[in-house]
Amino acid sequence: MKPGLIAAACGFALLATASSAQVPPNIAEKVRAAGQVLDPSIGQLYAPMFPTAAWAGVDIQRNIAYGPDPLQKLDVFAPDGAGGRKLPVLLFVHGGGFTRGDKHGAFYPDNITLWAARNGMIGVNIDYRLAPKDPWPAGVKDLASAIAWTTAHIARYGGDPDRIVLFGHSAGANHVADYAAHPEVRGAEASSVRGVIMLSPAYSTAPGARPNPYYGQDPDLGSVSGQIKRLTASPYPLFYGYAEFDPKPMRATAAALIEGLCRTRSRCPRSVELKDSNHLSEGMAVGTPDQQLTGPLLRWIEALPGMG
Repeated sequence: MKPGLIAAACGFALLATASSAQVPPNIAEKVRAAGQVLDPSIGQLYAPMFPTAAWAGVDIQRNIAYGPDPLQKLDVFAPDGAGGRKLPVLLFVHGGGFTRGDKHGAFYPDNITLWAARNGMIGVNIDYRLAPKDPWPAGVKDLASAIAWTTAHIARYGGDPDRIVLFGHSAGANHVADYAAHPEVRGAEASSVRGVIMLSPAYSTAPGARPNPYYGQDPDLGSVSGQIKRLTASPYPLFYGYAEFDPKPMRATAAALIEGLCRTRSRCPRSVELKDSNHLSEGMAVGTPDQQLTGPLLRWIEALPGMG
């Protein structure tokens, strides 16, 4: 697919130009001052950059069940008039340390699925069962179920069931990475996935790390070393984003995972370090003039095999 074709497909222009790709100076200053502190107010600095007009022309269907559990719900964001088209689908998985979070929460209140719809895609975001009540593999199995729902039903919203891209942030990035890495959790829906976007996941880089509330005692499931082996064997193209001021576990994961995957040239992910960004601001920036992430990400999506 040629650059810009996704946006052109729905008559939408990108929400910002390449010249406005960097973090606004006032936000950059506050991010640098906060450093690696997980302060939600830092991400909220982007809120004034979402004009009311950004919602115009987007149809939103909320809390559609894709399974029997109360948390197995999803939203669909589609450009008005998308019915009958076959637009690519961006399926987003929220973070929250495996134990909390929400597809429609203050952390990234719909901006990622809105960005998808404003750029010629169908946006889908999901909730999923949470640890410790529902540990491994509940989250990744829910993702598989949500993808299966999407392949079965997204055509009625104007989406192409054969062109699905997964996007996860923080713990959500673990879930999409685990989907790509573990063939045993995938079913017939797997052939519809064209690529996997990981934004600041966290895996253990040290032997003997304390048990994870989701992965539990298994030393391999939540480890970078295990994930390198599994993702190296995965069939999916990978995109990796991380923030300059991510917490140490995310920074360590990024360094080890990118280095390990790039030992196999064909599995080296497209990666970007987001300057003057932290773990909360990187997600909230999606859909604003800060296109450090979304500029290269949109080009990567357009170039994926099978997207043309």
